[in-house]
Amino acid sequence: MSSPIRHRIGAVSFLNTLPLIQGLDERPELNVQRDLPGRLADRLYEGQIDVGLIPVVEYLRGVGGDIVPGIYIGAEGAVHSVKVFSKLPLEDTENIAVDRGSRSSVALLRILLAELFDHNPDLHTVEPRAENPFLHHDSVLMIGDRAMRVQTEGLRVYDLGAMWHEMTGLPFVFAAWVLSEDYSQPEAKARRTELIELLQGAKAAGLARLEEMAREMDGREGLSADELHRYWSESIRYEMGERELAGLERFAELARKHKLCSGREAVNLAVA
Repeated sequence: MSSPIRHRIGAVSFLNTLPLIQGLDERPELNVQRDLPGRLADRLYEGQIDVGLIPVVEYLRGVGGDIVPGIYIGAEGAVHSVKVFSKLPLEDTENIAVDRGSRSSVALLRILLAELFDHNPDLHTVEPRAENPFLHHDSVLMIGDRAMRVQTEGLRVYDLGAMWHEMTGLPFVFAAWVLSEDYSQPEAKARRTELIELLQGAKAAGLARLEEMAREMDGREGLSADELHRYWSESIRYEMGERELAGLERFAELARKHKLCSGREAVNLAVA
């Protein structure tokens, strides 16, 4: 007899998520669903999952309940997997194709364009292809694995993590585990505590075996084991502390200023 499902978990289908979900697939009481970050936010809003690794801008727009403490996907400086590739200087481009996969990256791009260049070009949501991203646009925002495979000869490359850090001096939080509203209620304490401990344990297990994971995936997605290890251990950050929360608060402030979010007044961390 199969075990009843205790928690439904929405995980992102990108390389940067693998260190956070170690061992979860092997637990029969968990239903782990993989999708793009934006789609996971929709699933969380619709009550299809109990926790989702969603774009933080969707959390700021009111999706879900509280944030699971201590875990995030982000960067302090260059992130290498969230970039604009452009034939023109960014401040001169009039339209940008933006990857449909991440809503936080699109909001961040809007903020950087406005704050650094006082520029508000048209953004067109597409599914860009790494092999031909400039079919209809001079500039393209790409995220995730495919952003690391673009041939950059003759292009200007803008790393949004680096631009944010240069502007604010703070880390940027792209995604976080966000609980459903049901799991954020006081009466759900036991279920919430169990789920938070599972997620924190998965992160600890993943961070402890980055080198082994990199060797296992050597050559996949066009990346060597060394490149994968550097990406997981240097480019991407997973431990959310005070500086990361300060970066998230700054992002929330600027997102409200530029009318990119509403509906949530404060960042709330879940109490286990």
